[in-house]
This record gives sequence, C-alpha cells and structure tokens, in this order.
Amino acid sequence: MSGAALSRRAAFGTLAGAGIAAAAPAAAAGCVGASDHGALGWTSEFLSLDPLETFRQSWRLQRSLADEAEILHWYHFIMVAVPIGRAPQPVVRWEGIELSRHRKIGEHRYRVHGHNLSFARHLATGEYVDQVVNPITGRSVRPATMALTSDPGYFASPEGMVPLDAPRAAPRPKYALIRREAGIVKIDGIRVPPANWPGTFLEMGTEAAPAALFDDASLDWLPTDVSGAYVIPYPAWMEMGDAPGHMFAAWSG
Repeated sequence: MSGAALSRRAAFGTLAGAGIAAAAPAAAAGCVGASDHGALGWTSEFLSLDPLETFRQSWRLQRSLADEAEILHWYHFIMVAVPIGRAPQPVVRWEGIELSRHRKIGEHRYRVHGHNLSFARHLATGEYVDQVVNPITGRSVRPATMALTSDPGYFASPEGMVPLDAPRAAPRPKYALIRREAGIVKIDGIRVPPANWPGTFLEMGTEAAPAALFDDASLDWLPTDVSGAYVIPYPAWMEMGDAPGHMFAAWSG
C-alpha cells in the first residue's frame, strides 16, 4: 500500500487542525444573525476554474496527483427503505472501507479501480448484526455483508469518465464543483457509475479539507473528511420481490 493510503487518515488528525481552528471562533460564538457571518469569516465562495484545473484540484481532494496511489476511505452509513406511497423507514447501519488504486496512463489521464467491504450494524446500538427487521414487511431478514467487487473501474481525464465495462464509449462528464467556506475547501461530486449498473443508481458526495493545505501547491493529496448519499434498488436480502421502491443511504467518514 502506498504512503498516501497509509498516512491519509493519520495525517488528518494532525493537519486538519488548520481548518478546525479557523472554524472554532464561529462555533464558540453560538447562534448569530446572518449579518454577522461576514465578520466571523463565514463565507461560501465557488471557485471559478477551467476544466483542467478543476480536474487537477478534484484529484488532489478526492485522490492524489501521484502517478500511482492507493486511497483508503473508512465510512459509516444508515440505510433507509423508501417504499412508494409510504413513509421511508430506517433499516440498518453499516460500517466499511473502500480501497481503490489509480495509475497514470497519460497526460492528465488515469485508470482507477476499487472495492468496498461493509458490515451491518444495529441501528440503535451500533453492534454488529446478521439479522434485522424489514420495517416495510415486518419480516426478519439477514443483511449480507456487502463485498462490492463488481465495479470494473474507469478511465478518468478532464474530458470525463469512461467506465471500463464500456471502454470504447465517449467520456461521460462528471459533476464537480469546488467551494471555499471559511477555513475549509470542499468539493461536491456526482459519480459516473459503470455502464451495466442499474439505471436508478445514484451516488454523490463531498470531500472537505483544510484550506491551508489546499492552498499549499506542493501537496499532491489532501487529508479529507467525506460524506454523501446514494440511491440503489432494493437488495435481495430485503426480500421485497417486485414491490416498487428503493433504498437510500447517507454516509460519512
């Protein structure tokens, strides 16, 4: 595993203080009016970058500008069942990791591949579980450990993403917008999924890094906190049959 993968999370614990310290006076001030935000440094500004620079900076925030690197994400999320015409119901928590690797294959062009492994945890206690109640049907179900190994990976460039299950397809633009908020720089992104994944799949996320580190051009990668959400069809373990609806999950790590 590369140094980037090993040290990313450890570094955040020591380096993120730059961003946290910048936000501390605002937090200590308690609830204030909107007119006070500017004085406290509570600003939100979108960065106006050309496509190439947007790609480079997004790569620093989401991965690394190194020619080869392994990136490790550790996350928790809550999965919610969303039946059509009924109130959404939380089902189960999960904890997991995503390990991905990229390799530079040309000027501003990379090949990326990754896998996820997630374990079910109890909604109320956080204990590991192998059985939960489907709140829609009332039946006991067994949430299988999720080993996401079917992602074929993708080519990435400023022109967009090309999933490797359709390598001859034209690049598909990836939404990415970077903003600066006080002492933090954030990037919002929407994933380009593999071509053979369900058409209803959606994943979006946000990475956040201390602005002082983002402004240091000597850094190829930045320690980040991550959060996001996704929508998927009902998994088989939910035993929903042909019932209309889907699952929603919100994650952070």
